[in-house]
Amino acid sequence: MKHSLTVALKNQSVAVERFLRVVRHRGFDLTHFQLNMDNGHYHVAMTVDSDKPIYLLTTQLNKLVDVKHVTLQNNLQQQAV
Repeated sequence: MKHSLTVALKNQSVAVERFLRVVRHRGFDLTHFQLNMDNGHYHVAMTVDSDKPIYLLTTQLNKLVDVKHVTLQNNLQQQAV
């Protein structure tokens, strides 16, 4: 199932690296990634795909010291091609 998330991070390159490492280690495939900077923080809009429950990722991301907040936008149904 696909999930859209927005994440606010501290303005540090190491914060982005840590954040992406957690996504990978939790077994989520990154299908869309957009990184913007606003008001001194990075704002990430992304879509992940996995059969695992999304809370496994969001709880771990919220534990990162560099993450300001994580918002689950919506659940997208995976379409068969």
